[in-house]
Amino acid sequence: MNTDTNIPEVRQYMDYRKFLKDFYTVKKEKSKDYSYRVFTRKAGVGSPSHLKMVMDGQRNLTNQTLYKYVNAIGFKKKIDAKFFELLVNYNQEQDADRKIELFHEIIQEKDKKGLSFLEKEQFNFLSQWHYVAIYVLVDLQEFNPDPEWITSKLRKKITKSNVEKAINDLIKIGLLEYDSERGLRQAMGALDTSDEIINMAVVPYHRNMINLALNYLEEGDWSLREFNGGTLPMNPKTLEILKTKIREFRREVNEMTDNLEDVSDVYQFNLQLFPLTENNV
Repeated sequence: MNTDTNIPEVRQYMDYRKFLKDFYTVKKEKSKDYSYRVFTRKAGVGSPSHLKMVMDGQRNLTNQTLYKYVNAIGFKKKIDAKFFELLVNYNQEQDADRKIELFHEIIQEKDKKGLSFLEKEQFNFLSQWHYVAIYVLVDLQEFNPDPEWITSKLRKKITKSNVEKAINDLIKIGLLEYDSERGLRQAMGALDTSDEIINMAVVPYHRNMINLALNYLEEGDWSLREFNGGTLPMNPKTLEILKTKIREFRREVNEMTDNLEDVSDVYQFNLQLFPLTENNV
């Protein structure tokens, strides 16, 4: 394996294709003679356009070509080569649950070098229901920063230690801050995170919220809930119209509740639209 240190730090990345683009740019700046053909010849792959197609997302790396790319890149450390392999598996994985597992493996490896950039805490906020609930709860007039009070207010669905961790994480990512009068308050800044983190959080977030809805359906007070649904015929044109209407309705509900006074509770509002039949087209 080569020991060229003039390449980007792979553990700074979440996307192996972006790493390859930056790697190629660095090599090209160092030597005008460097080209896609030089890389692919070094990697031992037949097509001189292979690297370009992989970088542009037109091709994936197979197990065989992955190790050829590792050799052509010339990582100095085996741990960096392993991280590149982890990125490839993560970026190309199609199963949502396995992709989340790989995401956490990446974050753990980044943490070892202090390179997580708050990604883990941001993911927790976007994917775990109690992070969002605590953030909203802080804005209630009756809010009490005591973790025991928060646990009780959230119907004892989470532990005191989970509340304390969530508060620390929310402070770390700048969504909560200490307040001399209330103990905590919502910070003015918005969450600055990548599309990668947002996309990864979608599946666990909605899974958590659907499970909470199922629990409340079975045990909650009927006067405090509204469950409704319908089974619909659908075509592609109407589907897009309906999805737009659902998004508009959600924004309308958000705007209405943002201006409420004397708020005493936190509710979860779910809307789901999904196919019951298989589209064979």
